[in-house]
Amino acid sequence: MSGLMDVFMMKERVNEGTNPIFIILEKASILIALLIVFAIGLALNLPEWGVGTLVGLSLGPIVYGHYYFLYIRPLMAKKSGED
Repeated sequence: MSGLMDVFMMKERVNEGTNPIFIILEKASILIALLIVFAIGLALNLPEWGVGTLVGLSLGPIVYGHYYFLYIRPLMAKKSGED
């Protein structure tokens, strides 16, 4: 399992010459996904602690999913192309 430093190193390898706007849009898309989960919790008429639990439990998978598609998968494609 990779540590936090490995994630930062992967980001540096993929982001060589990346526009700062792309990084802002990445963070905004994570926030929008969490806002959608929050809205779903409110639409289900969950209590406040239920909405908080729903958002808290979905935080990890949403962030990992974004990092997987933006950083991990391109590096794996590069690595498989080199072999």
